[in-house]
Amino acid sequence: MKAVVKDKPQPGITVKEVPTPVFGANDVLLKVSRASICGSDLGLYDYTQAYAGFAKLPRIPGHEFAGEIADVGANVTEFVKGERVVAESVIGCGQCKFCREGQTNLCVNFSIMGMHRDGGFSEFTVVPSRHLHRLRGKIDFAEAALIEPLSVLCHAIFDICRIEPPDFVSIIGPGPIGLLAAEVARASGSNRILISGIEIDKERLELARRLGFRTISSTETDSVKETLDSTNGSGADVAIVAAGSGQALVNACDMVRQGGKVLSIGIFAKPVELNITNLVRRQISLHGTFASNWKNYEEAMNLVEYGKIDLKPLITHHFPIDAATSAFEIAKSKEGCKVQITM
Repeated sequence: MKAVVKDKPQPGITVKEVPTPVFGANDVLLKVSRASICGSDLGLYDYTQAYAGFAKLPRIPGHEFAGEIADVGANVTEFVKGERVVAESVIGCGQCKFCREGQTNLCVNFSIMGMHRDGGFSEFTVVPSRHLHRLRGKIDFAEAALIEPLSVLCHAIFDICRIEPPDFVSIIGPGPIGLLAAEVARASGSNRILISGIEIDKERLELARRLGFRTISSTETDSVKETLDSTNGSGADVAIVAAGSGQALVNACDMVRQGGKVLSIGIFAKPVELNITNLVRRQISLHGTFASNWKNYEEAMNLVEYGKIDLKPLITHHFPIDAATSAFEIAKSKEGCKVQITM
């Protein structure tokens, strides 16, 4: 089968023929239809510091994918050949305290598709059956390949940092995660959402405007001042950091109101220095959030199935697997929004 392979500890990927994977008794062999490129895939592609010691090479990347079941293991009874499914990205051990409590994203023995085990940038991949979800209704494979990142925002906003209808939400970073954060915030009832980005985000800010969100370029306008001015000086109820920038996190802490909440989703390449005394005296809650759990995938599909969120506008490019390098380069350039690979 064809697969995108990260086989060298240096920037780049290769597309090559590899053996079709062997699956176990509790696994499903999945024929992948669509897979989306995530920011973490770009980190692995460039082999940045944050991923050099994290991913296990050689590896087939990709954790945002969906497809059709090609075969099932001997112990799998809940799925049959031909069913359309989406896979979870974090594979829990099923035995630790967190897995037993339904928090597989915090599993002490977790592995991530495309990082620690082969992922979805291939014609076939293997997924434990307990980490699969049947696609709902008319959700197609292109939309399904965005259910994983949408589930991440469902976990972040429904479980970690609740957003209420009156809240003013300031989002730093107009990439796919930032736009999905805005969509989930709006689905939660907030109609006061401000998205900020920098000069390179010009096209993504335009997409955000087309989606009905208010935007600013922080290259031209101070995002902290704009947030304060928009809230009569009080600050945002919730500030969401959807960019791996230390300055973005600092700005979020400065733009949030007293007693407000900062939600950090971005992965940072190096430690960030914060004025913790400022957080303490203003009673600001700083939340981290990681991945998602089984119920969040179901929540994500509900939002799409019932028309609360339209994922199609976020998909701006798609490439055949043979052109995977071009797909990664487009994603790196931030031209458009979500880039997908078709098998």
